[in-house]
Amino acid sequence: MTRLRRILDGGVGYSACLILMAMVAVLVWQVFSRYVLNAPSTSSEELLRYGMIWSSLLGAAFAAGRGTHMSVELLPGMAPPRVRRLLGLLVPLSFIVFAVAVLIIGGFRAVSVAGTQTSPVMQIPMQWVYAAMPVSGLLIVIYSLLNLVERIAGRRDEADEFEKALAAGD
Repeated sequence: MTRLRRILDGGVGYSACLILMAMVAVLVWQVFSRYVLNAPSTSSEELLRYGMIWSSLLGAAFAAGRGTHMSVELLPGMAPPRVRRLLGLLVPLSFIVFAVAVLIIGGFRAVSVAGTQTSPVMQIPMQWVYAAMPVSGLLIVIYSLLNLVERIAGRRDEADEFEKALAAGD
């Protein structure tokens, strides 16, 4: 279980970081070509848009796995320990339902609809862009199942305050 989580964290985290690094390089090129060369790049905006989609959805899966996603702490904070434990199980279950219904099923529908479309400038098949939905949905389901099993076994609580502060940027 821990090994699978470590492999997932490494793969998803490194992928999101590589995409972000590529986006920074493309953005620097876009600014340089527009203001220094006076010849704006035509494909950089499209690349940045698709990179943002992939990095956002991979980041959402990573946050769901770490338990650093946005949450409302009022109800669990006021609840007795038994209800708090049940509410802690409700979060990964609701993530699974959302990921399956919206990201996986809806994502596969979007991929099939985009089957014949290509991006306007770079002529990339739009299936590759829309594939971010089912990929991140599958990752969220796997992470949520891991979180659920660990919570039932009593080996995982919510993210500690340091992880939440780090995720929030505080």
